[in-house]
Amino acid sequence: MKSESNINIILTNEYFEPGFQKLKDSGLNTFHFPMIKTKSVINEIKINLDLIDCIIFVSKNGVRYFFENENTKKYDLSNKYFVCIGKKTANKLIKMGYKPGYICGKNYSMEMSKELKINKVLGSKKSLLVQGTLSNPMFYNSLLKFSTVKKEVFYQTIKTKKESKQIKMLSQKNKPYVVFSSPSAFEAFSSLYNPKDFHIISIGRTTSAAIEKNGFRPELTSKMQTYEGISESLLKFLKNYNYEIS
Repeated sequence: MKSESNINIILTNEYFEPGFQKLKDSGLNTFHFPMIKTKSVINEIKINLDLIDCIIFVSKNGVRYFFENENTKKYDLSNKYFVCIGKKTANKLIKMGYKPGYICGKNYSMEMSKELKINKVLGSKKSLLVQGTLSNPMFYNSLLKFSTVKKEVFYQTIKTKKESKQIKMLSQKNKPYVVFSSPSAFEAFSSLYNPKDFHIISIGRTTSAAIEKNGFRPELTSKMQTYEGISESLLKFLKNYNYEIS
């Protein structure tokens, strides 16, 4: 049996999420090295929100930067219809003081598109899709086929470009497990380090597809698109390989 003290987990998302606490509580050596960061777009947004009926959010960052935007603050949004992907995004909206009109059950954008179409959620509404600079255009293009929608970029995603000596040191000891929650995080990581020196763990099919497109295969893809879900999946995965987990 291997000791949990030899298991190193590297988290690459922007913030240390509470959902990863279970990894620490289980005795794993958990390190947080963000591979991306987000900030508001530089260009001024001038969209007339009085002409928009429905606002679509596909991430917590989308909610955050939409409401922080100076253009948004000019409008009364109390009668807007809000659509969110998953409970995490919906909870972020609720914290901002607004109630979701519809919450998609699946956390995949393409599944979200199918769900919105089947349930006729958007109908004749004039919708706005809130996105970031690195958002996949496929979701927007799919919405265009059955709804009246426009998109606007409210935040930019910046990839880390500086190499970490500590990550290098970790890779030279016991092969670490590195967790990716987005394609952009993997792209930033692989530009600085050799993914072959790490066990690759992925959150969701979209991230795994991006990893495989770059010639690598995740050892684990969590079916649950939450930080709690990937933590549980990873712990189960490690136990199956006879690691001692508390």
